[in-house]
Amino acid sequence: LKDVQIGEEQARLREFLSAIEASPNGVMLLDANDQITWISSAAADHFGLNPQRDLLQRVTNLVRQPAFVQYLAGGDYRDVVKCQMSHGTQTVLQILVRVYGDGLKLVLSQDITERERADTMRRDFVANVSHEIRTPLTVLTGFIETMGSLPLTEVERKRVISLMTQQADRMQGLVNDLLTLAQIEGSPRPASDRWIKVDALMGRIETDGLALSRERHPMSFVTETNGKHCEIAGIESEWLSAMGNLVSNAVRYTPEGKPIEVRWVGQADGGAEFSVKDGGIGIAPEHIPRLTERFYRVDGSRSRETGGTGLGLSIVKHVVQRHGGELRISSESGKGSTFTLTVPAARVRLV
Repeated sequence: LKDVQIGEEQARLREFLSAIEASPNGVMLLDANDQITWISSAAADHFGLNPQRDLLQRVTNLVRQPAFVQYLAGGDYRDVVKCQMSHGTQTVLQILVRVYGDGLKLVLSQDITERERADTMRRDFVANVSHEIRTPLTVLTGFIETMGSLPLTEVERKRVISLMTQQADRMQGLVNDLLTLAQIEGSPRPASDRWIKVDALMGRIETDGLALSRERHPMSFVTETNGKHCEIAGIESEWLSAMGNLVSNAVRYTPEGKPIEVRWVGQADGGAEFSVKDGGIGIAPEHIPRLTERFYRVDGSRSRETGGTGLGLSIVKHVVQRHGGELRISSESGKGSTFTLTVPAARVRLV
């Protein structure tokens, strides 16, 4: 009977430990001397430990992260501690210690890397929006004070009003881009049964691009669909926004007289590519991975001079990903850049 009870207890213990192993959070048990008596796979991964080899080792001999060592030695476990771990990959752990029995410790760990990254992005986003709006507001306030306190000639008055209008338009563009981004991020995946004529899209892109360039750049617009009419599935306004952003960026950042090539080309797999190639100053390799981040600018002062909000490429990336494609960027300093939207075959048809 006793053997049966022991067997049942052992089975319940194994079941309990299996349940702990199933949790994404880590669990580690320490004795009164802070030696490891048991550790779950998640905790071993969090702390960079081996669940078998490191048993009965003093944990602070193995995990030397200063915040963790200080927290464990301090004895005040009312609050959690955040620790930056750097074994292989950079992760952020939230750690909580609870004392039980005769000086034994239960160490609970949770990987909050993505949460911390999201919080950082949120803080940066709010700070960037505040900065982008504060700058034109400051300019407008200065002009308003000037008009209210100084006598201006008609020429001066028109110049001030023109500059005020530019700043107001800048704020309006920022608000519009923010609303577009929020709408895109909060909307369901676009349906694949709403078809849009590529010729019409390219026509509107060409009209807008030529108007923005005002004959300052030699621009070419080419559609290659093997003599057939091409259609793509999705939301027309989003495709226009993504394609239009790439063309307007090319116009803004390409020096006068340099060429801009806009192409729609069908692919052998049934998909398609929309590309914008410019003859601009190019982009250094270290900047390319961050270009689609909100408000990221290679040259902040130049972006503001050309009227950019810093949200265009972020909008482009979200639009194309929602439609199952991707944004590719290739560039070389001094030799221009090429931005390419790939459209999957499921969203392309020839009629």
